[in-house]
Amino acid sequence: MRFDKTIIVGGTNLLYQIADIAADCPQLGNIEIFECNENGMAKKRDERIVYKRMTDRRELMRALEAEDGRALALSVMNPYILLKEVVEKENLFVMNLHHALLPRHRGRNAEAWAIYEGDTKAGITWHRVNAGVDTGDIYLQKEVPITEKTTSLRLLTQLNQAALEGFRELLLKGFENVTPRKQEADGESVLHLSKDIPNGGRLDLSWPAAKISRFLRAMDYGILNVMGNPKVELRDGLYTWKSYKIDGAGRGDETGTEMISENNTLRIVKDGMIIILNKLKRLETKEDGEII
Repeated sequence: MRFDKTIIVGGTNLLYQIADIAADCPQLGNIEIFECNENGMAKKRDERIVYKRMTDRRELMRALEAEDGRALALSVMNPYILLKEVVEKENLFVMNLHHALLPRHRGRNAEAWAIYEGDTKAGITWHRVNAGVDTGDIYLQKEVPITEKTTSLRLLTQLNQAALEGFRELLLKGFENVTPRKQEADGESVLHLSKDIPNGGRLDLSWPAAKISRFLRAMDYGILNVMGNPKVELRDGLYTWKSYKIDGAGRGDETGTEMISENNTLRIVKDGMIIILNKLKRLETKEDGEII
């Protein structure tokens, strides 16, 4: 399948990596990047690629609706849902990269939800875009295992690499040589919105240790801080923390929480695990409340 043009829409560095691969494929035609990240454009430019800034959704939709040639449109970490009028244009072949094994975890921050909900594997899906949200026919999926040490930042990095590998595979096969499959109905398929955060971003000390671990790792995007600072409620107020440590070397018969005032550390011991929250900072105080 040959195209007059390939338009890659979205943000983050993955956008440019996909464009670099696309620029080496003559059958994809001219390559354009529609940069939707308000932080700006790529510092390093490739003369084979045309760069356009599209930080306004209406401007982006107008540009896509105006395309009249045969074009491949790739949505890569794109913050905007494309209009029905765009995805159903006959001259546009619109594909989306999703960081989950659809139909599970549609929507935003899928890697965090996969960790928090205890999935043993995550993955990426390249799929056609239809009028729904992450509901189009699947062209390719690649799996990535989730371990007891996987954080959202680490998983996101692994998924990005899987996305690049998957894109190369699709180009080698040719889109026309891939038989897409419809997404199977899944009662567990939930749409996660950008405002959704595991348990509202609050750690519950009554959880089993395994769930506390999953929460901490799901919220951990490193310096990206995608979901904001997690919080925990103690008897004298609401706290956040700077770092954490999870150790499986605790005694199975030991359980409880201990506040170490020297360095503002909370030590949680249960289910044979020791979990430490380092450098706690109080956000709110309360005059009355139950002791946790």
